[in-house]
Parts: sequence; structure tokens; C-alpha cells
Amino acid sequence: MSRGHTMNSIAEDTLTAAERRYETTVARLSGSLPTWRTPERRRLLVRLNWACVAVMALIALAGFFWFPIVIAWVPMAVAICAVWTMLRTVIDVKDTDPPRYLDEFETQTLLRARSTALSVLVGFCFVIGIVLVFGSSMELGDGHRLAYAMGGVAILGVFVGGIIPAAAMAGTFDPADDPADSLDDADDR
Repeated sequence: MSRGHTMNSIAEDTLTAAERRYETTVARLSGSLPTWRTPERRRLLVRLNWACVAVMALIALAGFFWFPIVIAWVPMAVAICAVWTMLRTVIDVKDTDPPRYLDEFETQTLLRARSTALSVLVGFCFVIGIVLVFGSSMELGDGHRLAYAMGGVAILGVFVGGIIPAAAMAGTFDPADDPADSLDDADDR
């Protein structure tokens, strides 16, 4: 099935509530950020998301040793929320497409990305649990610093779990279905 923003071949009354919400969201976002809808800009947004995660990981871990650095979380949280929202906007929230909106390749890509995201999130939780159990039993540092550092890592796990599917779907655009191409076609008219 080609990447259409609406399912013209499906009657409106056969759409589920989730599919209607999805179509409404895509219709609302489809014209947003037109200059960011190129493959290069999508890749840039993916890299910016991972850069934000790396900086936030450093801040979370540095906060264990020098607590005042944690204030840097505020601008980084704003930055990662902005670039993640931009990425999801330029892919038209393709990482949340209902199944019948995806072709076989996109479905496999999304399922693989979601599976990876879940594995990563479970890994984060396991490491956090181990560090908290052993760190607290050995009275490692101040309790609030350890809790804050591990809380920061947990939040990062959630961000990573959201970025993986969006990043995977950012690379699935078929050249014929690329939103940047449809914008170029609209400009030519």
C-alpha cells in the first residue's frame, strides 16, 4: 500500500477510533515544517535526538559526582522534546501508524524497531535496579544523588524507547512517497 495520508479506499465508517485519530493527526501535521521534510534533514533530526540523549546521559551521571550540574537537565529536556517532536512531525507520526496504513516493509521495520526499543528499555530498567540495590546497600554516595542519577537514566530510557521507532521509520520513506517530493510537486504547480 502506498504511503497515503488518508485511506481513500477504506470507507470512513470502517475506520476504528484510533485510525480516525491518526488521520486527524496526520492531516493536522502534514503541512508542518516543510523545509525539514528532506532525507538530509530527517537524518539530522535523528542525529540531534541521539546527541541530546548522550548529553543528558553525561549530565545524569555527572550529577552523581557534582550535583549542581543537574540544572542543565532543564535546557536539555526542552531540546530533546523539541527535536523529537520535530522528527515525529516530519515523518507524519509514521511510528504510530495503524497496521493497515503500512506496507510489508514498513510493518517489519516498525515491529523490529519497537522490539528493539522494548529490549533497550528493559535493559535500562535492569541496570537501574541493580545499581540502586547494590548502590544503596553499599551506601554509595548520598542517597539522593544516586536516586537522581538513576532517575535520569530511567528518563533517558523512555526517550530512547521513543526515539528508536521514530528514527527507524524516518528511513523508510520510498523515494516516490517522500513528503519532501510531494512538497516540491506542490511548489511546481
